[in-house]
Amino acid sequence: MTLPIAGWYPDPQDPNRTRWWDGARWGAPAPQPAPVPAPVWEQVPRPPAPSEYRPVVSEPPLRGRQARVAEDRATRAANPYGYAGLVLALIGFLFNVFAIPGILGIVFGVIGLARAGQLTGQRITGFGVSLAAVILGLVVSVAFVARVTQLLG
Repeated sequence: MTLPIAGWYPDPQDPNRTRWWDGARWGAPAPQPAPVPAPVWEQVPRPPAPSEYRPVVSEPPLRGRQARVAEDRATRAANPYGYAGLVLALIGFLFNVFAIPGILGIVFGVIGLARAGQLTGQRITGFGVSLAAVILGLVVSVAFVARVTQLLG
């Protein structure tokens, strides 16, 4: 008969414990480890006391000008590149100095379109503002090129 090699094995009398087998006989049972308390961050937080409850105040939905201002702020917060591109394209429309604002409007509008593509699934992505920036930037740049060719040629 071959005996198992020395090592820790389940206790034949209590399978929940382990015992040392030295190759010929069983040793003393291993002591059960003391239960370790859960770390603080894994403990269940206590519910707030009734005195800590805060009333839920529902605000009425915004309408009219307030709703437009709130949506405009949300667009600027969600996609500032498209909004900056539109502002630059409008500046280029008014004061087109060497076509720089128009070109910057196109660049920021394209970045805004890419950002709007990343924000799919959200209500406000800024896609329309970014698209308007690209279109207006292209119009401003084409108008600048047409004026320069008219002056030079």
